[in-house]
Amino acid sequence: MQTNKGHRYSYRVPLYEIDMGQAVYHGNYFHFFELAREALLRDLGFGYPELVARQVHLAVVEAHLHYRQPVRYDDQIDIITTVPLLKSRSVQFHQQLFLSATGKLANDARITTVSINFSGRPIPLPPELRQRLETFMG
Repeated sequence: MQTNKGHRYSYRVPLYEIDMGQAVYHGNYFHFFELAREALLRDLGFGYPELVARQVHLAVVEAHLHYRQPVRYDDQIDIITTVPLLKSRSVQFHQQLFLSATGKLANDARITTVSINFSGRPIPLPPELRQRLETFMG
């Protein structure tokens, strides 16, 4: 869902994402952010079936995550995704994960992806995708 501050993706944390400390395992946040990016692309009309049909893959080449506070089992979360940087072959996503009950920022990430073909070579982003991603630049 698009908001005036980016794309919003909501999710309730299932038990299998939790570690022995009863919080989300640190690596699983990347899973949440991937789900949110997939939802954004799907809502733009460029879900993975469309990308595959065009023989395009958005490969993650850099990821930075700042952990601020834990997220626990059954927490409802909202991930807001914006696009701070868009180039001919790459797109950077800024993703913020909020606890829905309090509105507090739990963590945020910057994920850079590069458009590649199925041989692994960088290729330009599809022009229609670039144009639609521009609406999330801020």
